[in-house]
Amino acid sequence: MNQRWMIVAAILAALCIQTPIVLNADLGCLLTTNEKILDGATLGVDVFELNPPLSLYMYMPAAKLARMTGVAPELVVIILVMIEIVAALLVIDRAAAAAKSGARERSLSTWSLALLLAILPGAVFGQREHIAVVALTPFVAITALRWRGFDPGPVAILAGVGAGLAMSIKPFFALVAGLPIVLGMVRQRSFRPLFTPETSTAAIIAIGYGAVVVTAFSDYLFTYAPMVTEAYLPIRNALGSLVLIPIAVIGASIAFLRLVAPRDLKMGSDVVPWLAASIGGGASFLLQGKGWPYMAFALCMFGIAAPLLHIRTKLRASVMIGGIATIVLIALYLSSPAPGFPPLEARVQALVKHPRLLTITDHVGLGHPLVRQIDGTWVGSSCAAQLLAAGAILRQSSSQPTQAEQAKLDGIIRFERRHLLEDVRNGRPDVILVDTYLLSSFRFDWLAWANSDPELQVELSHYREVEDVGRVRIFVDQPDLERPR
Repeated sequence: MNQRWMIVAAILAALCIQTPIVLNADLGCLLTTNEKILDGATLGVDVFELNPPLSLYMYMPAAKLARMTGVAPELVVIILVMIEIVAALLVIDRAAAAAKSGARERSLSTWSLALLLAILPGAVFGQREHIAVVALTPFVAITALRWRGFDPGPVAILAGVGAGLAMSIKPFFALVAGLPIVLGMVRQRSFRPLFTPETSTAAIIAIGYGAVVVTAFSDYLFTYAPMVTEAYLPIRNALGSLVLIPIAVIGASIAFLRLVAPRDLKMGSDVVPWLAASIGGGASFLLQGKGWPYMAFALCMFGIAAPLLHIRTKLRASVMIGGIATIVLIALYLSSPAPGFPPLEARVQALVKHPRLLTITDHVGLGHPLVRQIDGTWVGSSCAAQLLAAGAILRQSSSQPTQAEQAKLDGIIRFERRHLLEDVRNGRPDVILVDTYLLSSFRFDWLAWANSDPELQVELSHYREVEDVGRVRIFVDQPDLERPR
């Protein structure tokens, strides 16, 4: 047992290798927004976030601890996620011990899941999907134990808490947790798998969170969420381009299962819950429709875990090499950068030291984590910038909305312009970065879009374009011009 946890400690220590790439766009954005809230901003009034409140506030402990200790918030996130991974592994190990699993099986499970949860994420590390999958993994592991007829003991309640939190972070994770349960009901021809301690606890947590959102965040639910539904959720890639990833990952998982555990490819095998969780992750990826790699983390992680946890035969060298190569390819896919943006850190710093920064774009990756890397100040009210406006513009140009839908879309565009105007007036940015693409797919003049508002045009006239770098135009405030106060 000591050797097992020493290896886990070594795996977690290996995180130091990937620490420089942990600060991704979403993580930088959410940390920055939490810092603005700590400085007195109000969610839904001064700052806005597309996702439900837990997606934002789950990073508040890291932001607060960073201020209390003086440690970089990004490092605090790494430490807290490492603690979460260890807690998840302990829950899984205690459940396996209660089920009387053998020492070899428990060691293989601990080492494999430590690698998959700590190292596989790469640039996805610390994102909401990563944190949610870590919380959800004990639930899948305990479902697999029950599938074999074992009792995981009272620790199953903790697994239910994790699953409930994962579904609260993103409701799509209900597919990852739910598909193994549904298959369990089909197999047993009974609703019993739906009423275990872990499933009941997960449901209580998710329903309780919903009640909190209704009572404490009604502004988000009834004002901002409808705009998200109208303009953001319909943004989708073509199904043909999306479906290739789930087919490749699930196909590879089944192929390796045939090689490493040929007798386990049947309904009664405990590999089924892990494979079902991967399929649920694939369904979640397709339903979200954005095609962003981090949204495929559940698909990839459980897809790799299924064969890795069920090696029953001595592996041939070719199978081992093929498996390692496949895992490396999946890791590279998960860490693939957002396309299109040139390196801007040195260019912006050469213009203004520690600038007040704002972007006019629909992509969070233009301003984040750039603003943290240059030790600047983010003056925008939303890290996602004009993403809602982009969705509205796309719907107007690619479909024929009804008069009522057109009115809603126009209202969303006015909302975005109004807040951009307030950000420029109140934030007094030193540097404004202007994108020239819509949703990274179509050429679009964001500056013309902003200047179509007369008041915004007046404010932006005080900025001079100093450089055009790839798809990004860089504007700097002209301090010698008198600005209206």
